[in-house]
Amino acid sequence: MELLVAIIVGLLLGLYFHKRKAPMTVNTWFKGLFVMLIFVIIASGFSHIDDIKRGAKEGAKEMDVYDIASKSK
Repeated sequence: MELLVAIIVGLLLGLYFHKRKAPMTVNTWFKGLFVMLIFVIIASGFSHIDDIKRGAKEGAKEMDVYDIASKSK
């Protein structure tokens, strides 16, 4: 999934820079890589949203257990 997103975003960025007719500098190259990385991270988050929610619920339960244990001392 992440590879597909990286390919699509890379193609769109390549098309944008081709239509722009300005030479790519090192700065724009790194900005393009940064944009691709952000989209891959977002896609990874969407594909693992169930695990993220489950971890948040388990973490909240552990916090409750620690709070109860610390109050009983």
